[in-house]
Amino acid sequence: MLRLPILVAMLALFALAGCGASGAVRPATDPGVITFQSTLDNKYVRADRPAEVLAQLHIGTKDVEDPQRPVIDLALVIDTSGSMEGKPIEDARAASLALVDMLKDGDRLAVVAFGSKTEVLLASTVLDASSRKKARVEVAAMKAEGTTDLAGGLAAGIEQVAQHLDPKGLNRVVLVGDGVPNDEAPVRGLAQSAASRGIAITTLGLGPDYNESLMGAIAQASGGRFHYVDDSSKVAAFFQDQVLRLESVYAKASWVELVPGPGVRIDGVIGRPSERSGRGVRVALGDIGKGDKRDLFVKLAVDGHRDGAPVELLDAVLGFDDGYAGAGHVERRLYLSAHATASDKTFEAGRDPRVEDAAAGARTAAATLEAIDAARAGDAPRAQHALDEGAVQAEEQAKKTGNHELADRAKRMRDLSQSLPVTAPPSPAPGALPAAAATKPKSVAPAERQKLLKAHDEAVNAL
Repeated sequence: MLRLPILVAMLALFALAGCGASGAVRPATDPGVITFQSTLDNKYVRADRPAEVLAQLHIGTKDVEDPQRPVIDLALVIDTSGSMEGKPIEDARAASLALVDMLKDGDRLAVVAFGSKTEVLLASTVLDASSRKKARVEVAAMKAEGTTDLAGGLAAGIEQVAQHLDPKGLNRVVLVGDGVPNDEAPVRGLAQSAASRGIAITTLGLGPDYNESLMGAIAQASGGRFHYVDDSSKVAAFFQDQVLRLESVYAKASWVELVPGPGVRIDGVIGRPSERSGRGVRVALGDIGKGDKRDLFVKLAVDGHRDGAPVELLDAVLGFDDGYAGAGHVERRLYLSAHATASDKTFEAGRDPRVEDAAAGARTAAATLEAIDAARAGDAPRAQHALDEGAVQAEEQAKKTGNHELADRAKRMRDLSQSLPVTAPPSPAPGALPAAAATKPKSVAPAERQKLLKAHDEAVNAL
């Protein structure tokens, strides 16, 4: 009768001995280098009436020693259409060759070029002395010709990364484009698909003629970064900056999921693309590196509550794969609540002007992007309305809190209307009725176009 207990005890002892063995592998613990905090624009809501609440979620990093650099799985996707002829393609070759040298042995690199058709110049290859030589030969052979099959190039780049996806590594597509794609319809879907597979897309808009709305949307939807470069000779510096960022990633493929409380509705996340997830929404954030910050401003609509009642507003979950200590998937959770009050004095005392100012800044960036998107689509009234409304909101908040930066942003938004590529009705033929629906693009001077691209770049990165 004693044999079974004795056997169990012996097995337990063997298990304990195994745990203490020098060669045992123990799972890493969460190093805690990613921070997740929340603040409300007001700790109170008005009692017995519907209310609006703004929640700020802040994701940041602690100041710690750099982690061991993970393996990089990267696809470089280059626009080699006819518009790249001359100095742009020469600089693109030089920058790509520099990127080959920036990556370390053991990293993976694929090179994809797209003009009228897409070519995989270098299938995803582990870099060493031999493969670097082959990569340099293929990159040096890039030439500019044809139209702009951006969708085909992006799809090929994503697939090259996906074939060797490393859950513990950094999986990235870097897209460089200088023109308008032949067909942009599939592109946003490709970016969302990449995000779902843990592949972030960093986009570089080169020169004055690329589709800034599309390139920014690709980066946002996939959790990557966007940047505008006005001179092709700066592409190499951009590549170096991206590689250095990849070397200090603390969180990979991060996301935030938001679930509202009873009687609460999520009206949106300012300037951020999101997708529905049950009763809530999910926002892709991509990789978070040393010194990076992400601020989400969540708009909540709240049903009326009696005076003094607690209000359950929101559950927020931050999820990511730990890139600092290899701790695997990590989640952080926040619960946000307020109280209903019938007192004006209490309500005013509960305000947080810092959240109000920060949210106003995010709104100006979102309004700028909306205006640029509308203008590019030919909707001049919507573009002008977005700029006017955004400027008014920024001016009102600036007067309320004395924030000079918001006042400056409002002025820049009003100035920006002169740079928008809006459309105007064509002049009707003599004796003919004007065609209300027909439009023609308004020409924009190069200096105005550059101002527009810089404003777009600032707005995307502000969000």
